[in-house]
Amino acid sequence: MKKDILISGGGIAGFTAAKCLSMQGHNVTVIDRVSSYTKAGFLISLKSFGVQIMNEMGLMAKLRKESSPSEFVSFMEKNDEIIQHISYEKMNENMESSVLISRGGLHHVLYKNIKSEVNVLFNMSISGLIQKNETTVVTLSDGSNMEVDLVIISEGLRSTTRDRYFENFKLEDFNTLYMGGKLHLAHSFKVGSFKIYIDVNKMLSIYPIANDEIAIQCYIRNSGNMETLRKNAQSLLKDSFNDYSDDVKELLARFAGEGIMFVDKMGMVDAPDLVNGNLVLLGDAGYCPTALSGMGASLSIYGAKALAHFISKTPQDLKSACRNYNELMQPVIKKFQSNAKNNAASFIPNDKQHLDQFVNSFRAAKDFDVQQIMTAPIVLTTDQLNFKIG
Repeated sequence: MKKDILISGGGIAGFTAAKCLSMQGHNVTVIDRVSSYTKAGFLISLKSFGVQIMNEMGLMAKLRKESSPSEFVSFMEKNDEIIQHISYEKMNENMESSVLISRGGLHHVLYKNIKSEVNVLFNMSISGLIQKNETTVVTLSDGSNMEVDLVIISEGLRSTTRDRYFENFKLEDFNTLYMGGKLHLAHSFKVGSFKIYIDVNKMLSIYPIANDEIAIQCYIRNSGNMETLRKNAQSLLKDSFNDYSDDVKELLARFAGEGIMFVDKMGMVDAPDLVNGNLVLLGDAGYCPTALSGMGASLSIYGAKALAHFISKTPQDLKSACRNYNELMQPVIKKFQSNAKNNAASFIPNDKQHLDQFVNSFRAAKDFDVQQIMTAPIVLTTDQLNFKIG
């Protein structure tokens, strides 16, 4: 049964859902407040079931073409002593190989694949909603109205539509500032061999992704106001690592001055019910696990595929489909949000004692233990992979 579906937010989750629902024959419209898309964005690692779903959608060849090489990662102390040196090939044994790609690169592949199949409206957002029994009348920001069977809210962590029409959610401040982006710079680092520095209340990652390009990401615990932090981001970045090596300090100074930097305060969404009548939350708007889960993009893709799966089972009863989606997602959400909190405690320790404990235990870990530490938290059960509930 063909349905009219509006997706507010053309991000990774929104376009994955649009693709899956369009393939089922539904009329899909995607709206986004931006005027255009670019390939810019911070680096993400698509892993596990996220890679599996993209492979099922036939997009892996294009994603790998847009991806950056990743061979080794070394976890470091600030004095450049190695804690652990890990091979990605060895770590990914017996599971889908991860894909290192910019968020914009992943989004670009999804958009190009879907733009001729669905109606995409730029410079557009939701101004108002009136829910009827089986449909919803949506007033758009240009003043026009459309009546649809389902509204999928996929607007990201700071969704305004969620804030207006959902009451049973909480936006948790993770008290961690994220700074990430890219710097065009000729360098002598080995491409595909990364360094991650573990330190008290901060973590710094340096990714040489091409001979003339380095991606940089860092997390700094900070409970300050976002507006103030954004204004002082460059100086905060340099000051936070002023006791590191001259090479690291010079690199961060160049990044702060010349790089393309994305700055945000990380948050986590706790929404015990992702459904309100004919409205359903998808992706970071409903269950952002923060970047520290390592699975934000994969979880958005999984949620989109799950929602489309249940709609395909009961297209005549979208409310039941959405309730089943919510039931499946809640334990999955809890798992990855718990992972994020555990990762924050381990990889961004809050004092010297916890730092020393982590460094000593991680350094002493054998290959099998390291593989379990890095991969066990990112897998789903067979039932979850097959969207089975109950």
